[in-house]
Amino acid sequence: MQPSSFQLHKLNVLLEYKELLTQLYQLCNRRFQEYNSLWQKLFTEKRSHIKWVKNLQPKVDSGIIRIDPTSFKVEAMRLLMQSIRDKMNELETKPTTFQQTLVFVRDTEDGMLEKNFFSIFQGDSPEFKNKKIQLEMEHENNVKTIKSTFSKINKLLR
Repeated sequence: MQPSSFQLHKLNVLLEYKELLTQLYQLCNRRFQEYNSLWQKLFTEKRSHIKWVKNLQPKVDSGIIRIDPTSFKVEAMRLLMQSIRDKMNELETKPTTFQQTLVFVRDTEDGMLEKNFFSIFQGDSPEFKNKKIQLEMEHENNVKTIKSTFSKINKLLR
């Protein structure tokens, strides 16, 4: 693969990953409707990431935006996506508690890929950098919300 097509391949894998997360949050919303605002917030965040990444696609193709070639291994990403599919299957077929689901979501959202998602993309334009910072801050706020919800649930169960 040429560098450009390899970057586009990675971009498509990232889009697939983010789309899978939106599906997970929709399923969580159906399963745990009493936490609708949490799931909706996470779903909306991922949709904005998808839109942003799709808008980057022509810029990646033209070389204006680059994807760090060492950012992630596609095989590792596929394993992560399989774990999300497994969790979705579990949610659909087995009795799963909100706490168990929230632990999975917390670990996914606080994991290395999500923490470093925006550093995967490299570019020089101020507009690009500002949008990246805005999205990073939104993500950090959502992780705080997840952790806070988890903490509140644990206190209630004690």
